[in-house]
Amino acid sequence: MMRRPAIHIIGAGFSGLSTAIHLSLARSGEIIVHERGALAGGKRRSFHDEALGVTIDSGAHLALASWATTLRTLEIVGARDQWREASALELDFADMASGERWKLRPNAGRIPWWTRFAGRRAPRTLAKDYHAFNKLRRAGAMATIADFAPGAGAAAERLWRPFALAALNVEPARASARLAGAILRETLAHGAGGARPLYPVHDFSRAFVAPALKYLRRAGVVVRFERNLRALGVSGERVYALEFEHDRIELGGADTVVLATPPQVAAELSPGLTTPREFSATLTAHFSAAPPPDAPRALIVVNGPFPQMFCYPDRICVDVRDAGALLDTPREKLAEEYWRAVAALTGLSDQMPAWRIVRQKRATFAATPAQDALRPPCATTQRNLFLAGAYVQNGLPENLESTLRSGETAARRVVESLSATDFV
Repeated sequence: MMRRPAIHIIGAGFSGLSTAIHLSLARSGEIIVHERGALAGGKRRSFHDEALGVTIDSGAHLALASWATTLRTLEIVGARDQWREASALELDFADMASGERWKLRPNAGRIPWWTRFAGRRAPRTLAKDYHAFNKLRRAGAMATIADFAPGAGAAAERLWRPFALAALNVEPARASARLAGAILRETLAHGAGGARPLYPVHDFSRAFVAPALKYLRRAGVVVRFERNLRALGVSGERVYALEFEHDRIELGGADTVVLATPPQVAAELSPGLTTPREFSATLTAHFSAAPPPDAPRALIVVNGPFPQMFCYPDRICVDVRDAGALLDTPREKLAEEYWRAVAALTGLSDQMPAWRIVRQKRATFAATPAQDALRPPCATTQRNLFLAGAYVQNGLPENLESTLRSGETAARRVVESLSATDFV
């Protein structure tokens, strides 16, 4: 009897888990996930912080109602009830320089009639400032958001910069207009309701990682931890062996490998592979203080030390985007500055509670035109080697949707490859 082909997925981050989940539906072969660390989740993981007394996430994560792959994957693993969709599309803003508060209130339909009404827009912005976003959908490969956006004024401060940081994790002067346009095109394809956010009910581990692992166990997928892949054995157009730190796996004729690793690791394992070389950092500060009952779930902050604040039942966290310049700043200094701003925004005491700052130096690939051009396709020059990860070219910047979509794409390409060799 012919042996079922083995599919080896390297990495149990979100792209690796997504690859395994979608491959399990096809039942194409024996699926084995190899994770270098002791835990799954990659850079999106949760941990219990003893100082805070609560479980926190490595960053501030959310999804959007239009992210089809994300919602489909959550449904597959039975985790959809771990997310709550905002009841209305209202985006809360605060300007710390002027003290103004406002809400952006888009209408649900595809025609953005809401921009005609000053009460639905940001103060001192005009309808034309919003209509200019349509130009991003037709942007060229090397255009930046700054090519379409004003460099100063209310629209720059209250629309374009918050959008660039939230969607692409880079400033408008460097942000790819084409990637920004792709976000808008997919989000608004069925009307502004596609931008309605979904938040984890608890921590991110319970929202995806734990349900994914439980689902994979039931599907017969093997997940192995502390498996450090040191090298690929490559001959011509095929990978023939996996060299782990303590053992070696010889691959059969139909066996397949998916590298679901960070781009720099994939480039080391597969010489000649072109990947993005520049990254954007994030910084997340968690405070063990319950927010006021009327605090918005998410607040976009203008002219403040951070661009976003998120309120959970038992804590408040602030998210700093494109934070490379802050990586060497003492954590105590940052915590004090951020808490002063949080206290001013929420009315809480100036007395700083317990805190934790999480820095991610390589949170996302830099969503610039130059780095977008370096993103590789899913398939490689080896017929049985595929790539998964948000850095793999899929037309979107790095976010939860592009990460999970990369896994779904890799799974589909593996199935197509096996079908072409008559093993499925």
